[in-house]
Amino acid sequence: MRQKGINPCFISSYIPKECGIATFTHNLFTSYENFYASAGKIVAVGGLTSGEYPQEVNFFFDKNKVSDYTRAAGDINAADLQVVNLQHEFGLFGGPEGRHIARLLEKLKKPVVTTIHTVLQQPTLGYYTSLIEVIQRSQRVVVMSNKAIEILNEVYYVPLEKIVMIPHGVPDLPFVETEPFKKELGLAGRLVLLSFGLLSPGKGFELVLEALPEVVRNHPDLLYVILGKTHPEVAKIHGERYRESLQKLTQENKLEDNVLFIDKFATNEELYNYISASDVYVTPYHSQEQITSGTLAYAVALGKVVVSTPYHYAQEVLAEGRGHLVPFNNPKALARTLSGVFSHQEDMRKTRLAAYEYGRSMIWSRVAELYHGLFKEVYKEFSMKKLQRIGVVYKSSRDYLRRRNLYSMFERMTDDTGIFQHTKHGIPDLKHGYSADDVGRALGIIMKVARFDKKPGYYQLAKKYMAFILYVQRKDGRFHNFVGYDRRILDEDGGDDTFGRVLMGLGSAAALSTDPSVATLSKEVFDRAIDGRQAGIPLSTYPKAVAYGICGLSEYLKKFTEAPKAGELLRAGADYLVRLYNDNKRPHWDWFEPSVTYSNAKLPFALMMAHSILKEKVYLETALVTLNFLTRTQYNGTYFDLVGNKGWLVLGEERAFFDQQPVEIGCLVEAYCEALRQTNDKNYRDLANKAFSWFFGKNRLGVPVYNLKEDYPLDGLTETGSNANSGAESVLAFAQAITCLKDVNIFKILDRKTAL
Repeated sequence: MRQKGINPCFISSYIPKECGIATFTHNLFTSYENFYASAGKIVAVGGLTSGEYPQEVNFFFDKNKVSDYTRAAGDINAADLQVVNLQHEFGLFGGPEGRHIARLLEKLKKPVVTTIHTVLQQPTLGYYTSLIEVIQRSQRVVVMSNKAIEILNEVYYVPLEKIVMIPHGVPDLPFVETEPFKKELGLAGRLVLLSFGLLSPGKGFELVLEALPEVVRNHPDLLYVILGKTHPEVAKIHGERYRESLQKLTQENKLEDNVLFIDKFATNEELYNYISASDVYVTPYHSQEQITSGTLAYAVALGKVVVSTPYHYAQEVLAEGRGHLVPFNNPKALARTLSGVFSHQEDMRKTRLAAYEYGRSMIWSRVAELYHGLFKEVYKEFSMKKLQRIGVVYKSSRDYLRRRNLYSMFERMTDDTGIFQHTKHGIPDLKHGYSADDVGRALGIIMKVARFDKKPGYYQLAKKYMAFILYVQRKDGRFHNFVGYDRRILDEDGGDDTFGRVLMGLGSAAALSTDPSVATLSKEVFDRAIDGRQAGIPLSTYPKAVAYGICGLSEYLKKFTEAPKAGELLRAGADYLVRLYNDNKRPHWDWFEPSVTYSNAKLPFALMMAHSILKEKVYLETALVTLNFLTRTQYNGTYFDLVGNKGWLVLGEERAFFDQQPVEIGCLVEAYCEALRQTNDKNYRDLANKAFSWFFGKNRLGVPVYNLKEDYPLDGLTETGSNANSGAESVLAFAQAITCLKDVNIFKILDRKTAL
């Protein structure tokens, strides 16, 4: 099963373009998508049309058209993408030394990780400036060799902490013998020397052809295979002149029986077959500046003996007996080395095994993992800095309400039936329908909001929610939970949690509603719900269900003080929670259960509510001890780091940190505000404020769990950032927190003091 991953955008040339970086990016993208569930996209630069690209290419642009770079930046900014990975090679982009790409980068509003394929040790001013402009606009730069790190640091003055080394990816293939592949390719009985890649003068293939006559005298069965088309950019200017010069040199040296030109851009499968069939791979590049080589990486990964000139990448990869280096432009030295290699088969096998073992660290799955880790790190850092740049989202919660209103959140989520359970990017997801869990909570919360926000629309919503609750109440007073979009009831009974949550909303509506019809009907439905319950027995054996019920009963009893059955049920529930606490508490574990899961603070809050009605000291004492335990567990002194739902916190085990849910923040703020009200301890005021600021980026990842543009809370904090959806539970948690802060006048205090 794939892990959820960051959504990256890769800017690069891309298949079917015949280019090494196009192939590299395709392999990286494919490996990333194989291991991480993401919505990654490709922005392709090149001369192809949309119909020629595979489906993962969502945008493409002309390298020489300046306006296309700005358009591409706009497309990327508008897309649901979290990190941009630029594959940088000077020749990929238009302008002097490829400088047009800087126009795109300066328009981006997303973090950039740039993979640098060429790092010149002695650049001209133009190349130096071009690369520096890219580096300055990147949060990290990736290189594929340690030498590249050294050059970037010493020549370009790039801080070491900005540079990351991730090896060139290679296929995960077994160590194989050559003969089966030789037979398949028609090369049986030959010693195969291979070079592959796009042909261009800098590759130095002529050096091998000059060395071969001496090698062939000792090994007449040798066949040198040159696999690859002429580089497209070379072909545009010079046609096939370089290939023809190689063919002419082959004839002059009488090597027609020992050299095979294969003029094609090999598929991955063809490439792997030819490498597997070869005995020795040779890279005779002329320039020491070559800082990476996909062809060399592939040959090493498949366990080939490699003979190479000592360019930077070859020196690093072929060290410690993994290959052989020969001086630049020295055919005699190359001939001696090749002859010696072919003459010592036992040594060849040792070299092959050393190369193959080294290549295991470069397989694509490992490379994808390293990129994913880097993308997560960069996204987190960028989000925190973005939060700092925009300053405080709202100077206070009061300022939030002055600028926006909670009503729009509820209205967006509600139709004539009820409040939708889920949304996709803020748009209601109809197929999930409705739940009494959400409708019950929504009813109670809007009753509290309506006390300070006088919009008449709240009571219109309340009537819809009451109609829904009336519809799902069973004859025995309990409630169904799930209702489809077509209004079909989808369960036999919603369970104790649903019963408690609906009771919680009904109690608030009965006590707080200024609309007679809502007040009367909510009391009738509430009374019917508890009518069949046995006095003195808790509403449930489930702690959270008991807590929800206590909250509803307490609200109800604030207005209807002469309601003996409600009072008896309240006492039974509160006593039950105290017993649970006494049964489960341990040294350093002040909690009601052997685990901390979700909506945890609802338990101490419920006991405080019971204390406000029944005045039992033990309720408040237990509530404060357990609330302080939650604080120690989830507040690290800087921000709230909630228990995650992927494992929770179980006594004696390691806690989970993801995914973190807004419902926990809503309950924490509610509990802290009630603790402030009952104890007047100002520490709870500060904790309530800090808990609420979790929504606006004071959290483990430093990212808002809030859509700042559309103005609504999001569904949680995952390992890779905020969940972009916004369900009813998240909206209700946010509104719950707002109403509680308003209740204890924290807004006014915040306006006078510090911001969120």
